[in-house]
Amino acid sequence: MTEHWEVFLSREGTLIRADLGIREIVPIDGANTLIRVEIRTRSLFSRKLDYELIGIAEDEIVSQLIDEDHLVGAVTYADCKSFFFYTMQEKRLFNMLDKVLSKYRKLKCEISVMDDPGWEYYLQNLYPDSLEKQRILDQKVVEQLKANHDNHHIPREIKHWIYFKDSREREDFKNSLNLNFYRIVEENTQPDRSEHSFELILSHTGTAEFETITPFTTELLEKAMRVGGNYDGWESPVMLLK
Repeated sequence: MTEHWEVFLSREGTLIRADLGIREIVPIDGANTLIRVEIRTRSLFSRKLDYELIGIAEDEIVSQLIDEDHLVGAVTYADCKSFFFYTMQEKRLFNMLDKVLSKYRKLKCEISVMDDPGWEYYLQNLYPDSLEKQRILDQKVVEQLKANHDNHHIPREIKHWIYFKDSREREDFKNSLNLNFYRIVEENTQPDRSEHSFELILSHTGTAEFETITPFTTELLEKAMRVGGNYDGWESPVMLLK
């Protein structure tokens, strides 16, 4: 495991916690086996997950992983939570998981094993796509604003940066916008940017809550990608209560 883990909401609405740092070195040679552990609450009277007990079980499992084992992510669904491991030591890891989980009788656990030498499950299902990455960045900006005592309910001017390879891409992007809502702040060229050097700065007036900002960042990212551009994030002033 690396130190770069992120938690984000997938397009399907599941909560994913994934090791993004390991992306730079996958697939890891020899770690060809993917083991999935699915955990549910055993009680017939409640489908609510016992997150505290699952967390204790996870901590015990992590403490017994070796260098040949790689916990790469976890997905939380409505009624279960799944953990995903790649390993060079399939039999050892399977037996360890089975032994640890058998102690937690309040949990119903299933272990499945599959061949995945190309780490396709991690790349296609756990590692975030462009829109999911943007949601991660949105959350970080919102959290930074909160740390600076921002009152996120107050509307303010929020600026967005988008970059293009040429002026035609930029014009195509502008033509796709509702300019009654977005305001064009600046158009520049940035020679120090090797490829996407045509800059466009937009703004809109709104609040800086995660739920209200993500529809705009998603729209701008999708429109930018459609013409070959690159959405580069947003910025908001800190609005303090007076």
